[in-house]
Amino acid sequence: MIRKNLLLLFMLIVCFANAQDTNNKPFKVYEDSLKVFGKVITNDTLEQNRVVANYKLIKTLVNSLKQSNSYAYPFDSLANIVSVIKSDDNKFRVFSWFMMSDDGTFRFYGALQMNNPKKLELYPFTDSFARMESPEDSTLNPKKWFGAVYYKIIPVNAQNKQVPYYTLLGWKGSNRQSTKKVIDVLWFDEGKPVFGLPVFEGSKKEDKIKNRVVFSYTSEVSLLLNYDKEKGMIVFDHLAPPNDKVKNMPGLWGPDLSYDAYKFKNGKWILQENVNLKNLPNASDEDLGNSNEAGVMQNGK
Repeated sequence: MIRKNLLLLFMLIVCFANAQDTNNKPFKVYEDSLKVFGKVITNDTLEQNRVVANYKLIKTLVNSLKQSNSYAYPFDSLANIVSVIKSDDNKFRVFSWFMMSDDGTFRFYGALQMNNPKKLELYPFTDSFARMESPEDSTLNPKKWFGAVYYKIIPVNAQNKQVPYYTLLGWKGSNRQSTKKVIDVLWFDEGKPVFGLPVFEGSKKEDKIKNRVVFSYTSEVSLLLNYDKEKGMIVFDHLAPPNDKVKNMPGLWGPDLSYDAYKFKNGKWILQENVNLKNLPNASDEDLGNSNEAGVMQNGK
C-alpha cells in the first residue's frame, strides 16, 4: 500500500513538473531568441544589422509578453542585454536597453509592464532626449522619454496630498567623450505612467527645484550613484573640472573624491553636500550603481 502511494505521489510530481515545463517552454523559446538578437545588437560591427536585430528584439519581446502570466517570467538570462527590474510593491516592472550607433551615440529603448493578470498592460518608451531643451525641468511620458537603462527603483512614502512616486536610478550613454547618469521620478496619473516631478531640492533656498537630476561626466571614468536604504540617501560622486580648460564643459568633468547625497525628507529629496561615506555599506561596489562595466552597461562606456 505504501509502495503504491509512493508511486502515485511520484507520478503526480512528474505530471506537475511536466506541466510547469510546458508552461515555461514558450517563454524559454522567446528568451533564447531575445538573447540571439541581443548579442547582435551588442557585438555586430554593422549598424544596419544592429538596427534589424533591435527591431526583432522589440517584436519578440512584445509577443512574449502577450502570453498569459508573462509578468511572472523573470527573463533572467537577458541581464547583460536588457535590464528588467520590478518595483518593491510588485505593481510593475521596467525593461530598458540601448543600441549604440556608428557615430558613438546611443539610442535607448524600454517599456513598462503593469502587474495585470487579466490582460497585457504595456507602455512602450520612445527616446526623445535629442529634442529636449531642458530635461531637468520637464514632465515626460512614455512617448516622450528621457531614455536610460534603469538599474534601481526606490520606493518612497508620499506625504500628505503628494502623489505617490518611485525614484529611478539609470545610466545614459551620450557619446564617445561623455556619458550620463540620471535620478528620475516615475508616478501614475489615472493609471498612466508619467516621468518627472519637482521633488529634488538644492541645499540652498534659492536653488532651483528639479524634476530629475542629470549627471554629465567624462566617459573615461565611472560615477558612483547608489541608494543607501538604511540612511534613506542617494549617494553620488561630486563632479568637478580636472583643469581650467574644461571648466565650462561639464560633460568632461570627473569625480573629485568628495561625495554628495540626496536625503529623503518630507516627501522630497534634499541635497546634502560633502557627506561622509565611511559608514555607508557597499558604497563603492554596489552592483550596477558604481560602474558602466556591469550588466547591460558594460558595452556603453
